[in-house]
Amino acid sequence: MKKFKTLFVIISILNTSFIFAQFPQQKVNKCYYQQLNNLRSNKIINKHWHNKSNLDIKQCINHSKIPFDLNHPYINISRYNFFTKELDLKNININKRTKSNDLYVGYNDSVLIVSDTIINGDIIIYGNGVFIVDSAKLTLSGNLYARDNGQAIFRNYAHLHFNQLYMAQYFLFLVNNAKFEATDVTIDGNNYPLNFQELRDSSVYIARRVNFIDWVFRKVYNNSTLILEDVDFVGDLLVDDSCQVNFTRCAKLLPWLEAPYGSVFDIQFPMSDTVLHFEFNETQPGIDGIGYTMTIDTCNIVWWGIESFPGSNLTVTNSLVYGAALRISGSDTLTFYGVLDSTYYTDFTVPLPDRHFQLLNSAVYSWQPYALENTVLYIDSCSFGEMMGKNNSVSYITNSVCDGIWQHLGFTDNAFGNFTDGLVKSFVSVWQNATLLIVNSSVKAISPWAPPPLGPNIAHNHSYLLAVNSEFDFLPEAQDTSLVMFVALDTLDITQVDNNINISGSAWIDAGPDNSPMITFDRYKLYYCLQPENTWTLIEESTSQVYQNLLSVWNTNGLNQGDYLVKLTIWDNEGDSLSALRPITLIDTLTNINTINNYSDIIIYPNPTTGVFTINFAKVSNFGKVEAEITNISGQVLHYSSDDFKSSDEYRVDLGNQPKGVYFVKIITENGTAIKKIVLE
Repeated sequence: MKKFKTLFVIISILNTSFIFAQFPQQKVNKCYYQQLNNLRSNKIINKHWHNKSNLDIKQCINHSKIPFDLNHPYINISRYNFFTKELDLKNININKRTKSNDLYVGYNDSVLIVSDTIINGDIIIYGNGVFIVDSAKLTLSGNLYARDNGQAIFRNYAHLHFNQLYMAQYFLFLVNNAKFEATDVTIDGNNYPLNFQELRDSSVYIARRVNFIDWVFRKVYNNSTLILEDVDFVGDLLVDDSCQVNFTRCAKLLPWLEAPYGSVFDIQFPMSDTVLHFEFNETQPGIDGIGYTMTIDTCNIVWWGIESFPGSNLTVTNSLVYGAALRISGSDTLTFYGVLDSTYYTDFTVPLPDRHFQLLNSAVYSWQPYALENTVLYIDSCSFGEMMGKNNSVSYITNSVCDGIWQHLGFTDNAFGNFTDGLVKSFVSVWQNATLLIVNSSVKAISPWAPPPLGPNIAHNHSYLLAVNSEFDFLPEAQDTSLVMFVALDTLDITQVDNNINISGSAWIDAGPDNSPMITFDRYKLYYCLQPENTWTLIEESTSQVYQNLLSVWNTNGLNQGDYLVKLTIWDNEGDSLSALRPITLIDTLTNINTINNYSDIIIYPNPTTGVFTINFAKVSNFGKVEAEITNISGQVLHYSSDDFKSSDEYRVDLGNQPKGVYFVKIITENGTAIKKIVLE
């Protein structure tokens, strides 16, 4: 019998009538003042952090005792561990409608689909309802829900096609004794990962001889059961709460072993990618405090992940851990630093005080710190495969690299994230009333582990993506009632007084189409200030948006030489503001100043310095003879060298007993001259 119900549902997080989250002006201002204080205290931002943080995996594992195959299939597939959408499916109101295209199957009803069908909405199965697709293709532009003994069955070479427009747009969710069963079928996400299929409350998921085209992330909770047989592309798995999971003759699977509060792991993982038999439960030696059971039989290409929670006690020996997820929760303020992807550890304890996680003669391919529930987390000088903030957490990430091994940099559920002086090799995303403020950073889809296009740099579900002095290969976009604010200054480090200086940059916003009242660009103002004074003088005010173009011409006639700051502030029509800062030094005389390719071609480190620093000009040494001249702010030459640097790309300088302050490094080549500023502290 084929029956379609015209019942409708309110699912709170999918309803379009959200209240837009308040702009986090106080948190944004705090980050601005931190940048201002850094600049005023001569803490120059190291624009070349990627030279020390962009890891070469071959170098990282050169001395590893753990075999690490760079040609491993894992390296060459697009790995996805994207965000999760939290649904309260138990509280669905079956008697109210939202979208006319949704399909509801419930109260002992059944729907049988035997010919190719398109559904542009959600499918909700409940109350012993049965939904069957037999020998047909179902194209679903929506989610698949089952609850209260509802069943979804796909069989006889059926095809479930989630017609996604971006990663994790749609998903499968089972709760309260629901069941999903697929036999001899194909399931795909339109070349995007399905993200996750979640089981709760004694639900059952069975897949036999199923071709999953895109990577899947499954979560199994609350006494649920997952059985996969003869599946050659499994994906991720999270499991807890007295669940049972069985893999038989499967391939490309990454089971995450959850270590909850009070658990103890003393474990060594199988070293071979092929696992004939592996059991993980409390009956195994060295394992305590878990309720779930996992059995792996005759599976190929098995990678191991650990998901550690506060209060866990973990020791991993002689193993290769592909994923180390650190769930960080609670109201504490924690600092996380110095942890790097693709690294071998002889004896290392994770620097988190709320757990014990020790690695002995083991390698970690990718770290994933996740800030949860009201945590304030500081991350510094790390590289990680993915970073996420959720549930009102606040994260400050500095001098770090999100290398895209896992996925992206993302924030959700009212979280706030500030990413400063770093590199993201994949993409960024905010959703569910979250905010990401990205400052002096680069977002490039260049991850060798997950080639582009990875996904959009996007704000959706009523969120804010705020970009300050940052570069993107794909500009961020706003959906629904979300907002993107983009402010950037591109100025010279050093120029001459009594001159007209072209100041270029960007000042624009992108408001989602569903904002009501509509958010629009209001104005920008450009200022300058002599350091260390705190008086800002207006250069330009305009109501026109600027996209990487001229903002204003700054006339410096009559100004004294010295260190200045230039500030660009934009406002929307609601009064929300975002500011960018750039330092600039004015000197009396400046002749023959040409850019050698660009200023980033000459690298000076450390900067600031205590006296000894290195000039790296690998990109300009092919110009032959290179002269290096060091002067103070008065123009006095303190150091001079003239050499043919073809044999060496670096030159070491010692300023000796010079007083603290600002100095200038002039590099003169046959192609022109460039000046860089260095701070002696």
